[in-house]
Amino acid sequence: MTELDTDRFLTVQEVAGVLRVSRWSVGRYIEAGALEAIKGDGPNGSIRIPLRSLHAYIEAHTIAGFEEGRGDPPRVGDAGPVRGPGGDRRPDP
Repeated sequence: MTELDTDRFLTVQEVAGVLRVSRWSVGRYIEAGALEAIKGDGPNGSIRIPLRSLHAYIEAHTIAGFEEGRGDPPRVGDAGPVRGPGGDRRPDP
């Protein structure tokens, strides 16, 4: 069995839905070489993205925690000083 026999292909719209971006963004990812795609014959040929390519893209762009040098992650309730109308600081409760 070849790789094509076992691979599933997704439409641009399906990939956009998974990544929660526009289909235009998916097109840019393909143009940049970040996503692999195949295109049917003709100027309006359909574009399909192998599922393995989407998995590779997600794995390559997944970060674990915060990158070094970017500071500590924000804490709950740590939004900084609360300012009222006119920019004055409200007293702490």
